[in-house]
Amino acid sequence: MHSLQEKYHVGIQKMVQSAHRIAEKGFVTSQGGNLSYRVDEEVILITPTKVPKSEIQFDDVVLLHPSGDILFAAEGRKPTGETPFHLEILNRRPDLKGLVHAHPPAITALALAHSNLLSRPLLPEPIIEVGPVLTVEYHEPLSRKLADAFLPVLHRSNAFLMLNHGILLGSTISVLRAAELLEMIEATAQSAILALQAGGVKELSYPDVARLDRTLKTRNLTMPGAPGVNHSLTDLYFNPSKNHHGELHEKK
Repeated sequence: MHSLQEKYHVGIQKMVQSAHRIAEKGFVTSQGGNLSYRVDEEVILITPTKVPKSEIQFDDVVLLHPSGDILFAAEGRKPTGETPFHLEILNRRPDLKGLVHAHPPAITALALAHSNLLSRPLLPEPIIEVGPVLTVEYHEPLSRKLADAFLPVLHRSNAFLMLNHGILLGSTISVLRAAELLEMIEATAQSAILALQAGGVKELSYPDVARLDRTLKTRNLTMPGAPGVNHSLTDLYFNPSKNHHGELHEKK
């Protein structure tokens, strides 16, 4: 075992567990999807390219420096081709620890429909635990343009709907927690789609969302988004024109 594998063995085990979890849930197919986990200021774990998530084992996980330099990779293993957007996000959002990119069916259906449903205040739990799922424009997978597409919304929330692609979800705790939250958002997407068929989606009101600030504090949860950007859940859900520095864009 490599010395870095030994040092970060708990984190690597969580990566393997998370990869298997999203595969078992059907959130990824074939070799799709990828995960990353910041286990130290200078060490990021990431899944390898061309390995199904259901088959990932301890030795498959690649260790990177935040610059992208490979610290350790087993023979024949290379980091996922979508490493650029993982590093972009982790470097610009030091509060985030774990990222999961996947293609759950209901979420991806909304990505195909270019629907903003998941950015609206629908259910209490997703509102306080994740925040709105904000839209990221489509760009070629593995490209630098895709990494740059996250920048306009990156600091506003912790989850991002990638149009015609899937979702990227971050956690301030761990990659395993990100996988758990992904299950919540997929369930929310399923419920929203069923609600549309049942007569329409009714959102929570401004006062309802305002009261959830109290719930957030009671549960000792952090405000979704980068620290200091969102001052309240109403600010986050009802002021979407704010950019990632917390300033208002001039409407054109």
